[in-house]
This record gives sequence, C-alpha cells and structure tokens, in this order.
Amino acid sequence: MNGTIRLGQVVVSTQGHDKNQNYIVVGINDKRVLLCDGEFKFLKKPKQKNILHIKPIDFVDSELSTKLKDGHKVNDQMIYHALLKFKKSNKE
Repeated sequence: MNGTIRLGQVVVSTQGHDKNQNYIVVGINDKRVLLCDGEFKFLKKPKQKNILHIKPIDFVDSELSTKLKDGHKVNDQMIYHALLKFKKSNKE
C-alpha cells in the first residue's frame, strides 16, 4: 500500500476521533504516515497515523510534493492552502 501514497497527497482518515478529516502526507514510514492540515495539526508536531487507517485521494499538490521530496522549506500555510485548493476543486 505504501506505493500508492506519496508526499503532498491528500488522504482521509478512516479511523479514530479524526475520522473523515482531510490531511496532507508530509512523511512516510513503513507502517505509518505523518499528516498535517495546517490548521490543527502542524509541521512541528504532525499526526502519526497507521497507513491502514487512511484512504488516499487522487489529488497531489505538485508544488508541495516537489518541495517535500527535495527537502525545501514548507510551512503550515502552504499545507492549509493546498487543502483549500483540494476542497474547492472537489466542490466543482
């Protein structure tokens, strides 16, 4: 399943108290992903979630993904705006 999840991708939590919450993937381990939303979960302390408890969405912010892969500076505001862009494109 790790092959389908990429940095900068939008995922939805399927388990836990944050069920149905959208996040951006900012880190990937073997069985866990690091998630941020820029509003409640920040880059300083990202949410760790079991990879089986998320649903990947077919939306990757390419600019954010490139910055995360290359190790460039990313901030919470960029994460927040990427999720806003996803929500706007999803409503149309």
